[in-house]
This record gives sequence, C-alpha cells and structure tokens, in this order.
Amino acid sequence: MILRMKKILLGAVLFFSPNLFAAELPFGKGEEITYNIRWLFISCGRAELKIEKRKDGDNLWTVTSWARSLPFFDNFYKVRDRYEALWDLKSGRSLKYEKYIREGRHKNEVKISIDPAANKARWYNSVWNVTPNALDVLSALYFLRLQKLSVGSEFEFDVYTKKKLWPLKVKVLKREKIRIGGKKVRAFVVEPAMRDEGIFKAKGKILVWLTDDRKKIPVKMASKIPIGSIVAEMTGIKTLK
Repeated sequence: MILRMKKILLGAVLFFSPNLFAAELPFGKGEEITYNIRWLFISCGRAELKIEKRKDGDNLWTVTSWARSLPFFDNFYKVRDRYEALWDLKSGRSLKYEKYIREGRHKNEVKISIDPAANKARWYNSVWNVTPNALDVLSALYFLRLQKLSVGSEFEFDVYTKKKLWPLKVKVLKREKIRIGGKKVRAFVVEPAMRDEGIFKAKGKILVWLTDDRKKIPVKMASKIPIGSIVAEMTGIKTLK
C-alpha cells in the first residue's frame, strides 16, 4: 500500500513555458514538504518532497523524494525508497534521474543520465532518444507548479523512464475546498494519466490537489486500490527565501 502512495507524490506535468522567469518562483531557493500516508483511516507511512537550488549552476535544481513505512508496517512490508533528479530550469529539461527501491524483498536501482547536446538518455549500455524538453516524473511536478492552471486545461509532455520516452497527459478537473491540518484550503484537482513503468504505476485513477494560488503546493494525493484507497496529506512545509 505504501509503495503505491509514494508513487502518487509525483504525478502531474505539462509543457515548458517561455515565460517561466517572468514571475517569482513558487518554491524560492528551496522547499521541503512532508506527508502522512494513510490507507483507509490508518497511518502507514511518511514521505517527503524536496527541491534545492544547486550552487554549481545558475539554473540547476536537485529534486529529491523519499518514502518509508512506519515501524509497525515494517513487519509486513518494509519500504525505504528514494528518488533524485537534476533539473535544468532554464532549458526546461531533466539532466539526471535516479531511483533506489527497497520494498519488502524487492530491490532495484536505476541511474539515467542525459546528454543534452545529443538528446540521448543512457542507463548502463542502453541508449535512447529524448526530446529537448523531456522531463523525468519527479521534476515534472515542479514544472507544473510554474504554469498557469485553469479548470478544463489539458496538457501533454514528454517524460523519460528506463529505456523509453512517452507522452504524459494531465487534466485540470476542478477547483474545490479541502481540509488540510485543520484548515480549509482552496485547490485545483489535477489528474495525470500515467501509463508507463517507473515511480508511477498506470493502474487506477490518481488525483493531485494543488493550492489555488501562486505557489500551487501539492497538499494532497489520492489513489484507489483494490481494497479502499491510499491518501497522502501534507503535514508540514519549510521554505528557503
């Protein structure tokens, strides 16, 4: 259950806008968001999304995420997952994507690097083509937050995963008020249509709630599973100016 929810944290995306730098970035020089993950009414894990501006590049950002099960659930299905991406905000493309999966007895590592001059992706001996604006599924969420959203909008964006490049589609379904941490929050409800392997499985409907303001903070994610549903809700946020 928790392994599905940590994938929900990374779900929305769209194409690059030439006016990205006309306004202040919604996440400043860095932002760290923590989440509680629950199945039905039971808390089963914790997760985090973090973005930091790197010092070795004017427009390079590191995006990381981790998810882990709580001690009680470790007895049944221990999860210790971590993801990392390198995002070039100026060019609007991802330059690196790594994932380290520890789920029960299953272990998996993927390290994809991008050659921007040749528009090639590489993973060990595998090489495949990518487009100039292709993103990974992690940095894609932050690209979405730079865009102007409106109900009814639909977007499509190129995303690369292991040995593949494929189109990710996202729809802005509606606006609604939800309660997060005892407070009511206005949010856009966004549905990404994921269809490929990676950190986001293409089974069932997945919804992401982004605050209806300049920051578009991902405050909630939800997905149906065969038994009930999995929900992640924001429990805290730290930002750097």
